[in-house]
Amino acid sequence: MNTSEKPALLGLSKKEEKVLSSLQDGINTPLLLTRATGVSRTAIYAILGNLKKRGLVHTRIVGGKKHWSLAPEREIEEVVYEAKRALLKIPEGREEVHGLSDASVIIHRGTEAVRKVLNEMLLDNKNERFYGFQGDVAAINWNKIFSVQETNAFNRAIKKNHIIAEAILPDGWFERETKNLGVEWAKDFEGRTTRVNIIDEEYFKHGGQMFIFRESIYLISLSEELIIEIRNSEIQRMMLSFFKFIQDNSQVIDANALLRTAIAELEDKK
Repeated sequence: MNTSEKPALLGLSKKEEKVLSSLQDGINTPLLLTRATGVSRTAIYAILGNLKKRGLVHTRIVGGKKHWSLAPEREIEEVVYEAKRALLKIPEGREEVHGLSDASVIIHRGTEAVRKVLNEMLLDNKNERFYGFQGDVAAINWNKIFSVQETNAFNRAIKKNHIIAEAILPDGWFERETKNLGVEWAKDFEGRTTRVNIIDEEYFKHGGQMFIFRESIYLISLSEELIIEIRNSEIQRMMLSFFKFIQDNSQVIDANALLRTAIAELEDKK
């Protein structure tokens, strides 16, 4: 970014912009800043105090003297993003990072942000193909955020929005989940997936989830209340290649037949 862009971006005055540029060059005391910028010492102190309040600069004591410097990169990013959040009314819990192309990374943090993105994800990807992979404790974390009724509604929404779902799961997953969540869960899940591959349970010793669509990928850790959404990226295309490799080298099962059998067995016990 050239220096002429900074006042427009951060709302800096000409004097503030001069001080910030000097700090970038390593000039770090009020006396040296006055000499470098031509701004009076009194104004320098006022400007530094204002920049500190805005989170753009830090201070530290060296040899009994106060030295000034730019705030860490992450803190300055947050200052700029807060301005964007206010202008565009971006909800709390959402943070965007853009790549050099049209790729972007969106971070969703907190229970409400996570619930929102998972519910909107299905509407945003109607009639798309959906690939899913999740660890063996992911369902436990999911059930801490969503009730069984909400989970059933999520499964129905996949079918309602004509999303073609494919999954990679450990052997016996459907039988265990039917036992844990009940017949209604099994009925809503039945017909949700068009292809399921199973692989050894050793690859599921984690609580993460990965949902992949044509233009986006969602890396999910519900125990941390975190979703990393990556759009239009080579990363997403790479993960699709990994997913296809696993499918091509693992066993395909008829998940819907398994669910129908599990449902029948449970209903016979009633």
